[in-house]
Amino acid sequence: MLIRFKDRRFDLTVEAPPSKSVYHRELIIRFLNGFKDDLDPSSGDSKDIIATKNCLRALRDGNTVLDCKESGSTLRFMIPVAAFYRKVHGIDQDIVFTTEGRLYDRPVDALQECLGSHGITIRKDDASRTFVLGGDLTEGEFVIDGSVSSQYVSGMLMALLLLPGSTLKVTGEPSSVHYIELTESIIRKYASEGTLPEELSIEGDWSAGAFLLCLDELINGSVKVTGLLPYSVQGDKAITDYLKACGTDELTWDCRDIPDIVPYMAVVAAYRNKKTVFLNIGRLRVKESDRVAAIRQQLHEAGVRTEETADTLTVYGNEISYAEDTIRLMSYNDHRMVMSAMLIGAAANRDIDIDSADPADKSFPGLRDIIREEFS
Repeated sequence: MLIRFKDRRFDLTVEAPPSKSVYHRELIIRFLNGFKDDLDPSSGDSKDIIATKNCLRALRDGNTVLDCKESGSTLRFMIPVAAFYRKVHGIDQDIVFTTEGRLYDRPVDALQECLGSHGITIRKDDASRTFVLGGDLTEGEFVIDGSVSSQYVSGMLMALLLLPGSTLKVTGEPSSVHYIELTESIIRKYASEGTLPEELSIEGDWSAGAFLLCLDELINGSVKVTGLLPYSVQGDKAITDYLKACGTDELTWDCRDIPDIVPYMAVVAAYRNKKTVFLNIGRLRVKESDRVAAIRQQLHEAGVRTEETADTLTVYGNEISYAEDTIRLMSYNDHRMVMSAMLIGAAANRDIDIDSADPADKSFPGLRDIIREEFS
């Protein structure tokens, strides 16, 4: 697919899609509070949100096969939720979580350890690439390591709504703490005395918004982004601070709490700073793709030099050399890498030849329509 950027000027107004982070949590917390009638997929849903809706609908309807597709959030949230739901509702059968893509290879070790100490087994079936949950859950104090993923903590916090007599202890330094705070804020909203069922209304996604704001920074023209709440607790709102800090010789940025937007930040770094060091990026290696390797390869194809260590990524700007009119890039079947490829085209003023833009549907289902109307 050819995405044209060379020698074009753009004037775009784009509404940020609904926040996946908020949407996942709203659906699950509403479900656990008894609101089970808003689970049918809608036309604007991303693939990840459809996965969570399908899993919740399966539990509601007594189905013990939960299809997580390629959604890491869905899997990590639904494992503890399904374990607790299974106990409360007296379900004897094992619960099977099906996966697609790289999801089966992504870790759930902290959940296995936490739930395993309370009688739950989580077995991986290599032949079917599924996770099988069984055993008899016991109540009490649950202990989980929050240093690997905030999704473990959020999943447990939501599951505990079913067993209010049990508690959660988090060890280690929690990563992506803003996402834990987001979970807690939605739990509080539904715990408020007198709260009634309300229409499901989801704020704009700061992760997709980060891409759009970076596009505005790099494109020939402008992108006006609507639908983002400036007071949101979404962690990726930090993109605004990052963009303000760019335009310098050397910049160091801690990415512990904002790993999802590092690919976008790396592209901006290549074209705005002389040298940028991104810290705490190790978790990027176990996303839908190895995003450290993927963004390095994309930038390499555009003539940008990068380096990496186990937990850092360094991007060198002001040394870019690229003579062709078209840059050929891979999507790595990863929505973030589709968008980072677009940013490279905008920044380099080059057309982008990418194998597919389809993976963007995972988080930004309207993006391909924008591409067709504005870019192709």
